[in-house]
Amino acid sequence: MDHTPQNPPPNEDQEHADPDVIETVRTQVIRRTCAWCGTEISPRTRGKGRPRRYCSPAHRQRAYEVRTARERQERDQAAGTARGDDEPVREVVREVVTRTRVVRSPVQPPGLYPGEAYAPRPDPWEPTETGPPRARELQRLLTRAAAAIAQGQYSLAEIERITRGANQVSTAADRYHEELMTEPPKGRRNRR
Repeated sequence: MDHTPQNPPPNEDQEHADPDVIETVRTQVIRRTCAWCGTEISPRTRGKGRPRRYCSPAHRQRAYEVRTARERQERDQAAGTARGDDEPVREVVREVVTRTRVVRSPVQPPGLYPGEAYAPRPDPWEPTETGPPRARELQRLLTRAAAAIAQGQYSLAEIERITRGANQVSTAADRYHEELMTEPPKGRRNRR
């Protein structure tokens, strides 16, 4: 077609005057981003249907949940069953404070030794005429010491001293058991 001043080029903003001319406009999406995360997605090039708006089904589901949640919230706010956006959130808080006071007697820790408060305590570790302390008495003392440690009645240095003594008892008992296991039974000869 010749574009001369007599035949000016058709103006695309104006409709064609010729009723016999059929004009079709075809649009094609070149680039698109996901409506949820904004990453670029490839547009659908073939087939029918709506163009993709989301990069994955998970993002489509998230967008749906947000959209329907807003609609439900607005519907409930209009009905008066939901809190308005400008209404403050009210809280009822219960606070319980527990204070425990540990009372230490300067004379005698409670529950450790029998007898009067001002009576001198007998020392079970002192050698006596009858021999070493009895095992039952040692067990009672260790049990009481454990209870006093749990109640915080000993200092850190005292706890270390008790632990060293308990470790020595444990080591001596292990050695004694090892000697028993290596000794041959009495009455039999050791044959080689």
